[in-house]
Amino acid sequence: MNDLDQALVARLVPDNVAGLLKELPSLPSRQAVLLGWATPIPLLVEMDELAEEHRPQSSDPDFWDVWTGKSPRVIDWPTLVQDWTGEPPAQP
Repeated sequence: MNDLDQALVARLVPDNVAGLLKELPSLPSRQAVLLGWATPIPLLVEMDELAEEHRPQSSDPDFWDVWTGKSPRVIDWPTLVQDWTGEPPAQP
């Protein structure tokens, strides 16, 4: 959860649960804090797994495996530079 998202959520929740907001970035995937009229106290809930055909076409990056070298991380630098700059890659 990025800083802008956290600031938005902080404006939407009551002051007495503001301390819970510090925990939001560390929640695992599919977990959330349920607040509001639906529950008398904040609850930690886990969302059901979506069927494959309903999932977003993205996944969490596997930072640990890349960090430890278990999985290679191939980077297409020329394409990345072109995407960022809008310029074609320099020819050698």
